[in-house]
Amino acid sequence: MNRRLLPVAACALLLLGGGAACRKNKPITAPKGPEVKGQTAPEILAEAKIYLENRKWDDGRRILRVIEERLPSSKEFAEAKLLIADSFFFGSTNTYPEALVEYQSFLNYFPRSDKRDYVLYRIALCHYAAIMNAERDQTETRKALEGFQTLLKEAPGSVYAVDAKAKVVQCWRRMAEAELMVGIFMVKNFQFAPAEMRLKTLLETYPEYVDRERAYYYLGEALRQRPVHNETLKRFSKDFSAKVGVEDFSKLSKEQHQQFNKEITAMINEELAKFKEEAKGYYQKLVESYPGSEWAGKANDRLLEMGHAGRKEELDS
Repeated sequence: MNRRLLPVAACALLLLGGGAACRKNKPITAPKGPEVKGQTAPEILAEAKIYLENRKWDDGRRILRVIEERLPSSKEFAEAKLLIADSFFFGSTNTYPEALVEYQSFLNYFPRSDKRDYVLYRIALCHYAAIMNAERDQTETRKALEGFQTLLKEAPGSVYAVDAKAKVVQCWRRMAEAELMVGIFMVKNFQFAPAEMRLKTLLETYPEYVDRERAYYYLGEALRQRPVHNETLKRFSKDFSAKVGVEDFSKLSKEQHQQFNKEITAMINEELAKFKEEAKGYYQKLVESYPGSEWAGKANDRLLEMGHAGRKEELDS
């Protein structure tokens, strides 16, 4: 071979191998990341822990993946799986979804692990961290609640039980607030009958967690303004036709139409009076239960408008 070509050939080989030796002032750098070749599972695990302790989550996780993928029969496998999940959980708030997947994977492999309460707690926390405000979807709130309740059911004496109980309360409060916001939205958008149903269900479902001041006030607002339901009107018309012996409502005589109008007007007025009376009951309950609140003041104003000033009497709160 021509000697003059040797340097060129050597340079070409280095370039093909990823080197840059033929470039002046460009020192070769070592490959980034830890090396694990030839190490045993305990050694790999120990090295991974060093990286994790120094918050080098990606490097630590990459080492742990070696145990997960290549040494699944080692006794270090379980700890490696759990540390992978922890590396996502503690690494960033943006990686809670990945942490959730890894914790669930751990339980799939080790359903009877002595770390089960810890993993259940972390799974619930992953959902808890994803809870949205009360005006948004509450799927994650329900999942967090279910997770904490599962922990409390399976391990009531767990060191995580106290915090789990506190977060259960927060989940219930958030869901109650979300339901209340829906009810208020319905009232403000003139959906009075659905709002009535929603707010009554709210008071029955979340008696210990709902903001009763606003719930009572807006339930009063819904009842005060709600019309008679269309189905009620249709049923009344059908019953009237049957009573006068006419199958087709359009074939009523003039006298029958007059009688129908008289009776349906009386029925509507009676129903509206019932709604308003029930509304007064909720306004009064608010005034009696929370006499110094802003919402009690609003409720009392409504009672005055309706010719019924707030009065002092014993009512359930």
